[in-house]
Amino acid sequence: MRVLMEIGQSSQPLTLAELSRRLALGKATVRRFLLSLEEMGYVERDVRGAYMGGPELGKLAPRTQMRVHAAVASALRDLAGETQTAISLGVLSGREVLYLWREPPGSAAGVALGEGARLPAHATAIGKVLLSQLPQPRVEEIYADVPPEAFTSRTIASLPLLLGALQEIRRQGWALSDGELEEGLTAAAVPVYDRDGSVRWGLNASSAGHRMAPAVFATDVVPALLRAAGRIGALEG
Repeated sequence: MRVLMEIGQSSQPLTLAELSRRLALGKATVRRFLLSLEEMGYVERDVRGAYMGGPELGKLAPRTQMRVHAAVASALRDLAGETQTAISLGVLSGREVLYLWREPPGSAAGVALGEGARLPAHATAIGKVLLSQLPQPRVEEIYADVPPEAFTSRTIASLPLLLGALQEIRRQGWALSDGELEEGLTAAAVPVYDRDGSVRWGLNASSAGHRMAPAVFATDVVPALLRAAGRIGALEG
């Protein structure tokens, strides 16, 4: 229970070393607890291997997920105004993106987006940019049992194609999704790094109803996302 309380009350994922220090317990002991909790779905790991609340913990206390610092939220609102798009912040949670923040409110594929919302990683720009930060064997493990699901005719619905796309995303440093989750929904996303170079979040901009062409995202929105990611990473680093 103490492990769950530390994770649930933390504003960001916690590493094994951080949990060991906070609990005044040896790493081997804490690791055993975490392995059991992860197997039961009460905790899960982000792209850095740090621990956060899992779906089963969310059922016990829906508001235990990470909260976004006020300074970060302010920077995200500024970005939404600058780009005239909907801005989201999220983390990778297995095969899904767990959304932490969105401005303005909205929905995608019938899901109301905001704190605690989840969407399939392979069909979203933010999910693909976070998946691209994982080693290829880890991605293969995630989709080993069930291949990526097709939501539209543009969805990347096979593991080999997904791996190829992630390689390109890793090379260019950002991801685009054009009608892959929902027809008419276009989005771009970039990773947000800590000062130590670890990925903390994915930062996403989206526009529905063909309001903004994919080419405009690449030339105008992505540079703004990259600038904002640098500022946000420094705020939270």
